[in-house]
Amino acid sequence: MGVSAAAAGPRRLRADAARNRQKLIDAAAEVLAARGLDATLDDIARHAGVNVATAYRHFANKHELAREFLRQCVDRAVAIAEQAAAEPDPWAGLTWFLERTLELIASNRALVDVLKHAYGAEHFAELLQRTTAALERLLERARAAGVIRADVAATDFAPILEMLGAITGLAEPDLPHRYIGLVLAGLRPSPDPLPGQPPTEERLRQVATTKGLSDPFALRREMS
Repeated sequence: MGVSAAAAGPRRLRADAARNRQKLIDAAAEVLAARGLDATLDDIARHAGVNVATAYRHFANKHELAREFLRQCVDRAVAIAEQAAAEPDPWAGLTWFLERTLELIASNRALVDVLKHAYGAEHFAELLQRTTAALERLLERARAAGVIRADVAATDFAPILEMLGAITGLAEPDLPHRYIGLVLAGLRPSPDPLPGQPPTEERLRQVATTKGLSDPFALRREMS
């Protein structure tokens, strides 16, 4: 007896359809970064070299396409955190996490700046939920190895990355590496405790919702 399409689960896109879909997502990164949300799905389809009717078969509108781009960004960020947590040397894993995450932020800086006010809070909440466990595993191993201070929490990294992200896209390409080094030096074990407590996930979500992540200094200011 044959298995119905519904019982078999969602059908996978044909290879050519999957390529067209990804072309649209990649084109959105360029068009929306350059023109903001005034750009239309038709504009993005033309930039991708894809038929407009094909674009509308994949996405109902530009907002759905923008959200798919951000979802892929979240997936890439989670993959970075998971790979860092699997690194045998926890300090190397932590260093790799900061470097690769900042590269991800820098590569999508223009588009994220355009979209984060409209869609940032919901994706930020998902990002926190999906990366915290991996970062906690990494930090637990780093504490056990004695290479990181005991009062650092996984939730400290959202404000840290906001601060580091503020210097991406500047004319000085070495600056991010300099400040990653400075942050890493500050994470080394110290007898002097950090002031205050790390932010909770709930508090970070509240800040993201209130500020819409439209201000790159919002997390820093609100946590102070």
